[in-house]
Amino acid sequence: MRKGKGYRLLARGWLWAGLLLGVAACSAPFNYEINVLNFADLSGTFTVGQGGISPNPKTVGPVEIRYTPDPRVNLTGVALDYKVCFASETPGASFQGSVVYTAYLGGDAGTLFLEANKLAEGTEDVSDLSAGGVCVEGQAQATAAQVQALQRGTFYVGARISGDATSNQEATVRYRTERFPLRLSRTVRP
Repeated sequence: MRKGKGYRLLARGWLWAGLLLGVAACSAPFNYEINVLNFADLSGTFTVGQGGISPNPKTVGPVEIRYTPDPRVNLTGVALDYKVCFASETPGASFQGSVVYTAYLGGDAGTLFLEANKLAEGTEDVSDLSAGGVCVEGQAQATAAQVQALQRGTFYVGARISGDATSNQEATVRYRTERFPLRLSRTVRP
């Protein structure tokens, strides 16, 4: 009888040890958000005339973002949710064509605007620029290289505004970034 109890206790001990090892080997997923607008104001102006957008492209950034990653955390994915709005500041101007907004994310300021660092792109017709404005918005998933750049704790973001928009007169257009959060999917070992 005593031998049976000892065996059950030993078996129960191994069961707990196995469960603890199993839990330690698992990862617990959770999300974290970096709001780029807390680091930089991604707003400004450019001109649109009969010859188009000037400068074309209009470059925004690069903006350096630094945060302290937890070494116990593994970054598994990054999603961007962006919204950029455009409005004319020149009364009487009328517009045609479209504006293209391209967002970039990378690990180096000098190479940020390479095609490989493109994160998202959206196009919008500009005919309503003088009647309240237009917005470009959307979502995008980062590439593996972009996720790796964020994992290091220092990365760069920026944007380019381009397109074939024209105006009947030289007009100032204001762009205002309303949303630019990076949602980080992470796992942490307990």
